[in-house]
Amino acid sequence: MHRTPNRRQIQAKLSTMPPQRSQATVYLNAYKIMLEKERLEQELKKLEARQSQIQQRLAILNSQIIAEENTIHQQTNTGLEDNTPKFNTLTLEY
Repeated sequence: MHRTPNRRQIQAKLSTMPPQRSQATVYLNAYKIMLEKERLEQELKKLEARQSQIQQRLAILNSQIIAEENTIHQQTNTGLEDNTPKFNTLTLEY
């Protein structure tokens, strides 16, 4: 088996002075910021549209719940009024 020699990591070049910001760097940073802003604005529009859809669906569900509750109340009220048994009772003696 051959042993691979240990390779040293490449050292970063150090400078005592920070790199100067060129006009191109400033424009690039401004462009990146504008892209991020546009992306976030589009995402916000999508979220607002989704929120509107959810609110409309909730309104529909609430109206359906009210209708079902009314149906249940009507059925229980008619069930209480009609307490007469629907079968004949027989008594048996032993």
